[in-house]
Amino acid sequence: MPSNRCNPSLLAVVLSLAFIAQAEAQSSLGVRANGMGGAFVGVADDATAVYWNPAGLATGAIVSLNVELGGSRPAGATDWGPKTALVAFSLPPLGLAYYRQGAYGVATPDSAVAASQSREEVRSSVHAITTSTVAVSLLQSVSDHIVVSATPKLVWGGDSVRPDVDASVMVAANRFRLGMVARHLASPTFKQDDAGLAEVELERGARIGGGWGSGWPGYSRVVVAVDGDLMRRVTPGGERRDVAAGVETWWRERRFALRGGVRGSTVGEVRTAASVGASALVAGFYLEGYVAAGQADERSWSLGLRYSF
Repeated sequence: MPSNRCNPSLLAVVLSLAFIAQAEAQSSLGVRANGMGGAFVGVADDATAVYWNPAGLATGAIVSLNVELGGSRPAGATDWGPKTALVAFSLPPLGLAYYRQGAYGVATPDSAVAASQSREEVRSSVHAITTSTVAVSLLQSVSDHIVVSATPKLVWGGDSVRPDVDASVMVAANRFRLGMVARHLASPTFKQDDAGLAEVELERGARIGGGWGSGWPGYSRVVVAVDGDLMRRVTPGGERRDVAAGVETWWRERRFALRGGVRGSTVGEVRTAASVGASALVAGFYLEGYVAAGQADERSWSLGLRYSF
C-alpha cells in the first residue's frame, strides 16, 4: 500500500458520498470482473480497478496494463460487434484509463418544443447513451489497512464533454477485502439528438463488494467475491438492484486461470445471468476472455490483453 497518511476525515467524505449515491447500470467493462459475474469491487487488483474500485490498486499489482474490447447483443439484435473498449494503466498511487461504454441516462422532454404540458409529456424517461471517458485515479492511505481514492474524469456523450468524479475505498485485512465505489458524483448531463429530448443525465451510482483470497496479501490461487448495488435503479426493463458472486482459480504457477460467476436482480424481474472466463499466459502477457449468457440484455463478451508485475 502507499505509505502516505491522510486525515481520517477524508475517509468519512468518501463513505458519505458513496452512501448517498444511487446504484448504476450494469457495465460490461473488465474481462476478469465480468468473468466473475461482475463481483469485483472487493478484488480490483489490476488496472481495470480504475473503473471498478481505484482504491484497490494499492493492494494489487505493482504495474498493470489492460487492453480490452467487448460487445453484447440486446433483444432483437443480430449484431455481436464491439461496443465497449478499455485501455488502463496503473502504477500505484496512480491509475489512468480510457474507456467507452453504453449506459442508461434519465431524460425529460424539452419544454421548449413541447406543445402540451401534460403530466404524460413532462415525465422522465430512461434512455441509452454511449460515453467515452478519460479517468485519472489518485490513491491515499488512511492507515495500514485502509486506502481511499478520488478519480476525476472527462466524459464525452453526444456532442458534449462534461467533468465528473468517482470516489472509492478499500479495506484490506489479511485474506479479506471490503470495497466501495461511488460513480458519477457530478451527475453529468449530455445533449442528445433525439427530437424533443432535453439533456440526458447519468445518475449517481454506488456498489459495495467483498473478497477473500487464499494468498492475500500477494497472489492467490483461489479468489471468491460478492458484490451488490446499494439502492434500486431504473432501466428500460424496470427497476433492479443487482447482486453478484464469482470465483477465480489459478493453475500451473499462474499460467492459466478459470473463473465463473452469476448475477441477478433482487427487485423486479430477476434477470439472472451466468458467465465464464479464462486467462492464459503467453509471452509474458495474459490473453483473457469471458462470455455471459442469460436473457437477451444480459448476454455479452469481451477479449483482453493484460500485463501485471
